[in-house]
Formats: sequence, structure tokens, C-alpha cells
Amino acid sequence: MKRKLVNGLSLFFVLLMGYSCSSSPSQDYLNEYEVRRMIEDAIRQNNEQLEFTYWKIVNVEVQPTHWGLVENESETFYEATAELDELTEFIFDEGAALGYYKFDDNAKTALPFVKTTIGVDGIPYTETYSCDFQLGNPSTVTFYLEGSDAGRYDGNPPAANFQVVLIW
Repeated sequence: MKRKLVNGLSLFFVLLMGYSCSSSPSQDYLNEYEVRRMIEDAIRQNNEQLEFTYWKIVNVEVQPTHWGLVENESETFYEATAELDELTEFIFDEGAALGYYKFDDNAKTALPFVKTTIGVDGIPYTETYSCDFQLGNPSTVTFYLEGSDAGRYDGNPPAANFQVVLIW
């Protein structure tokens, strides 16, 4: 009787070990890979394109003389426009156009960028850098500099470096 029990337990452990060793991690990976391939094949059969992401980075340097003053009854601000040939109708409609203010080669922030400064008269004011994009021939990006006090610079505003990131 003991012998039958030992033989039965031995057979059980051999089967258990054989079953547990039959499913290896690489086999699970292949199953996942096969599932992904089947999904991709099904998408291709339905004539749907697989999506890819592309981007283009355009650096724009605005010199002090590029800023133009816009002044009317209700507002005063500066603007500078640059051609942006890379902005196509497809990117404009289906992608994204993002603007950044670059402090230097290692630091930037998304537009709008708001900073508070103390004026020469000791009164704080806020400057806001922003931008907008216009589709055309050529397409353009316009950068804006607006002060909370609607004030003007003595001369032109300082040079500024921007970066436009187009994603499609």
C-alpha cells in the first residue's frame, strides 16, 4: 500500500514538474507577439494605416528691430512675425503646433510665458510672451509681447529666442 502511495505521489510530482516547466516566459512573449501581429494584419486588411508620429523643430530668433509696436484705443503690445514654411494644412488641421520661449540652450518654457518684473520706477509689472499660427502661403508664426501696464519700451523690446515644435 505504501508503495502504491509513493508511486502515485512520485507520478503526481513528475506530472506537476513537467506541466510547470512546459510554460516558459519566452513562450508567453511569443504569444503576445503573435497577438500583436494578428491585430496589425487585421488593421492592414481593413485598409487602415498604422499611425506614426513625426515632429519638426524650428528655432526662431527675434531681434530687437523685429518687434513692431501695435497701439490702439484699447491695447498696446509688440509683435514679431516669422515665416513658417514647415506648417502645412495637414499639420494645422490634424497635428499640433506648440510654441516655447527659450531661456538658453538648456532651458525653455511653453507659451504663454508670464514673468513679473520691477520697473525703473519701482512698480512691478507683468510681461506675457505668447504666439499664434496662421496657415497660408507662406504660413507664419506671430510672437506677442504684452505688458500688464500697457507700457512701451524705450526703443525696442529685447531680443528673444523661441522654438516652434510641429507634431503630426
